Amino acid sequence: MLHVRGESAASFLLSRGWRDSEKPRHVWLKTGRGEALDEVMIAREDGGLTVTCHGGPAVRAAFEAELHEAGFAALEAASLPLFGATTRFKREILRLLSQAQSDEGVRYCLWALEHGEQALAAWLSRGDPSAAPAKDLLARSESTRYLFEPFCVHLWGPVNAGKSSLLNALCGEHLAAVGEEPGLTRDVIEGRFEHMGYMIRVFDTPGELASGSELERRAFQEAREQRGDCVLYLVPPGGALPADRSLLVVHSRSDELAPGLEARPLAVSVRDEASLARLKSALVEMQRPGVSPQANDAFALGAELRADLSALATRALCADEIRRKWL
Repeated sequence: MLHVRGESAASFLLSRGWRDSEKPRHVWLKTGRGEALDEVMIAREDGGLTVTCHGGPAVRAAFEAELHEAGFAALEAASLPLFGATTRFKREILRLLSQAQSDEGVRYCLWALEHGEQALAAWLSRGDPSAAPAKDLLARSESTRYLFEPFCVHLWGPVNAGKSSLLNALCGEHLAAVGEEPGLTRDVIEGRFEHMGYMIRVFDTPGELASGSELERRAFQEAREQRGDCVLYLVPPGGALPADRSLLVVHSRSDELAPGLEARPLAVSVRDEASLARLKSALVEMQRPGVSPQANDAFALGAELRADLSALATRALCADEIRRKWL
């Protein structure tokens, strides 16, 4: 999306295929040479014209090049109105809203659009911008990034621990081959699912083999170099616990365990929907923010605002500077 403004904005877009209208209009945008560039929507808005592109980064770059050749200069996006939002805070929330990965992300953004400015102003009006309350707020806000960047879970464990079966069961579709033959998974396979309003990405990885081909060993090593946000180490019945105690142990194929053991908090079976739901809920709890709309403190959704609040705590910025920038 680009916002074109200035005395020559309308004439520029008219020369590129737009027909002047007070209503949004669907247009085949052309280059200066008359070649079709992109299928766009153009609408009059906030004293200029908003062009919503359909193509990817290459199309946007080509359109920006056309604007530069015509004498237009780029401005900082945060300084321009967006859908009627005149403050930087609301423009940032609208930007984040477009990146929300789940229902929970949308809910947080909608709350921030309605109440966030008042909540931020109240925070800035506190008499003592001491480090302790600020650090607490920032720590509790950090996990809000998972509303816009899905939580990434990697499945590790020995061959035939049930990693591929668990990936398929969590995501509700057949993504990875399963079977008794060891080493069926030789590459990282991704799936995703939504639970309790949160989007979670899951990566199935090659299992641990005592021996194998050079290709299998290389695939295993490359898979271990990326841990994501969380690693679930699957231990099948009779399997050994991992030496790395930082890994979260999941007892897989729990329907094969001795009676009573299958009820352990992180015991899971692809045949037991309740155990799958428990695991999903545990993954949601790992990423749930400490702030919430209910507590009226879920306004620090963006990394830049969190950085400014951190600077306030160290007195590198004052409250008035943050007010002028965001409100």
